[in-house]
Amino acid sequence: MNTAIRCIVVLLACATIYVNFSISAILNCRCVKTSTAVNASLIHRVEELEPRPYCNRKEVIVVLKDGSSRCLDPKGRFAKAVLLITHM
Repeated sequence: MNTAIRCIVVLLACATIYVNFSISAILNCRCVKTSTAVNASLIHRVEELEPRPYCNRKEVIVVLKDGSSRCLDPKGRFAKAVLLITHM
């Protein structure tokens, strides 16, 4: 009986570690590198992501008409102008 309990505890510990690593791999910042500007006529949609528990920085992501996405520098002039226009 004692061996069975130890096996269950070890299995639960392994499962917990696996789930934590899986979630941390999925939940991270979406922007690895940023652009200062993109062609404004190609912008389809703008996403503004505030800091989150798993990403401590603000992110501005523009989705282009061809379906691709680009990250903008949230402190840059272009990103601020795009956000100002979209919030109107």
